[in-house]
Amino acid sequence: MTYIRETCGCCDCEKHCGALDIVFIIDSSESVGLTNFTLEKNFVINTINRLGSMAPDPTSPTVGVVQYSHNGTFETIRLDDANINSMSAFKAAVKNLQWIAGGTFTPSALKFAYDNLIRDSKRARAQVSVIVVTDGRFDPRDDDTQLRYLCDDPNVVVNAIGVGDMFDKSHDSETLLSIACNDKNRITEMKRYTDLVAENFIEKMETVLCPDPVIKCPDLPCKAEQYVAPCVGRPVDLVFLLDGSERLGMDNFQHIREFVQKVADRLVLAKNKNDQMWSRLALIEFGKENELRVAFNLTHNRDVVAAGITTLPYLDSSSAVGTAITYTIDHILGKGRSRKTRRGAEISFVFITDGITDSSSLDEAVSAMRREQIISTVIATGSDVDNDILHKLVMNDQEAIFKGEKLSDMLQPSLFDRFIQWVC
Repeated sequence: MTYIRETCGCCDCEKHCGALDIVFIIDSSESVGLTNFTLEKNFVINTINRLGSMAPDPTSPTVGVVQYSHNGTFETIRLDDANINSMSAFKAAVKNLQWIAGGTFTPSALKFAYDNLIRDSKRARAQVSVIVVTDGRFDPRDDDTQLRYLCDDPNVVVNAIGVGDMFDKSHDSETLLSIACNDKNRITEMKRYTDLVAENFIEKMETVLCPDPVIKCPDLPCKAEQYVAPCVGRPVDLVFLLDGSERLGMDNFQHIREFVQKVADRLVLAKNKNDQMWSRLALIEFGKENELRVAFNLTHNRDVVAAGITTLPYLDSSSAVGTAITYTIDHILGKGRSRKTRRGAEISFVFITDGITDSSSLDEAVSAMRREQIISTVIATGSDVDNDILHKLVMNDQEAIFKGEKLSDMLQPSLFDRFIQWVC
């Protein structure tokens, strides 16, 4: 089975939860922020990942998503969309949701979700579970009587998750209680959006949504998921931060060169320096404090990428990831009029490290990543890793850590394709 999983990547047994309609209602207002909105999307994807595959038959789960901000800006991924019939299609649809960054019309969003996704889409024998993620506050111009709009249907169960917003304000518990139909057991309170993607919380939501799963294992040969085109139709600035410490070794350094080149070959890069869509790449190698090598700044030019990868020297040094993050934010991304990222682009840091590093300035650096709305991913290999540091780098999103026995594993199709889908 180990061999089959490595070569096929789709042979794990799955949980099947029966006929279950799930609707996620996620806050996309200005106070949430781009990083936290991305964490909301990752929460949706990670939760559904735990519930097995989706299929267009009456006995499988269907999923809908509503993102909301001010009135008239509600967007949906519909329960009955014929194109959302696989996990790949669902992930692609969720990842393509764009942060609205307006006001907060929570009551109207609840009514909109019921009227457009639930009322006419409910299936016979299907339980409807609604998960609302918000800080609890909403625009006073909205109709607060609609907070209990979902409570009038006995076949709908509402779970309210209250999260402190990006300004560190706590959520409004009374509003959450109204959303959850006065059922305190259906309310979850948390301080940070990173708690949404924590492993223990995802496990809790798995139990809430699917308390009695049926475990099914597929017949061989495996059937792979649909291919998701990389970073389709949106700007992504992808920055690789490579730990060039002596622990890496020259063989792994060469594997990383191959990996970054393979990523560049797979992604659709921007057409020119003025192109506001598609992908751009940067590569920075870091060693001890203030010892860095920039292979190439954010660029769409494949020749620049290839030359930078080929000529990048191996530092064979110690490691200080905190100062590397600070340097990258200040000089690679830039600030003010010297800003080098594109307007509206998702900024993604990919750390290639085992986490064994000087962490003296890491907390400040991670805080800076949050302020800059940066999404982070870690690639770590081997058994001798510092998991606490890795979790800090990905802001506690366990799903954002890619692990393998050795770095050459990242070149294998199963892990490489999953990485491309994740960063896109």
